[in-house]
Amino acid sequence: MSDTPPVRYRNTVLYDRGGQRTVGDVLLHADGRSSPSNGDEDVLEDIDGSKRLITRSFQNWHTHLAMQLNARDFSDGFPLHRWLNEAIFPTEARITPEYVRMGSRCAAAEMIRTGCSFAADMYFFPHVTGQVLTGAGLRGLIGGPVSDAALPSHPDAASALEELDGLLATNNEADLVQYAIATHSVYLCSEETLQRASELAEKREGRLHIHVSETRKEIADCHAKTGLYPVEYLDSIDFFQPGTICAHASWVKKNEIRMLKKHEATAVHCPSSNMKL
Repeated sequence: MSDTPPVRYRNTVLYDRGGQRTVGDVLLHADGRSSPSNGDEDVLEDIDGSKRLITRSFQNWHTHLAMQLNARDFSDGFPLHRWLNEAIFPTEARITPEYVRMGSRCAAAEMIRTGCSFAADMYFFPHVTGQVLTGAGLRGLIGGPVSDAALPSHPDAASALEELDGLLATNNEADLVQYAIATHSVYLCSEETLQRASELAEKREGRLHIHVSETRKEIADCHAKTGLYPVEYLDSIDFFQPGTICAHASWVKKNEIRMLKKHEATAVHCPSSNMKL
């Protein structure tokens, strides 16, 4: 038990780890415990909690943290693929590790301010973002991007997967940050690339992270090319590994939902982004 006095929150609402709701005056202890307050305790700080909710921290399971610098409010109103090809990809061609460091620091500060303690990220130079989150005391599942197109961090998918093989080999459950394989999408990764990424995830017992069925254009293009919708296509090439993170998943059919369940994949909806799309 810590010798540090607790902090008192008056007239607040608290949800503990088990979901139990407490209303009134509470003490927050340095070891993470909470207890009712009678108002007489010696406290480190006495705070008016009437406009506060005390609960477990939030987690964000699909982020591009460093894009806080180059994407927020940039070319709003464009359809996704026009936004990517005309606004984002040209600017990203000049991105450096230091740029990612600055953007990730800004995002880490915003996470702390908004009560978010974890991010499943997907962006260039993942080791840089990992360093930033670790330094900030935040948790992360940092996905290194994989694409058949040249990226600022790698000339091709093979070199990206080679670096990720090394990063995933360092994963330790005791660390704040783990690394994952972030295949961008079915439209930027070939069948061979997707299969190689899946094989690496299986080899290293790592996680896969991919944009899936984000827009109607994506599913229409995939169906025109393969005769299958994105989740069906990924299933047909044995892409899925347990815990695969499927970002957006806005346009999926019932049989695709069953496929995600079969593979123990996770659909991560992004409400604000999806509404804009």
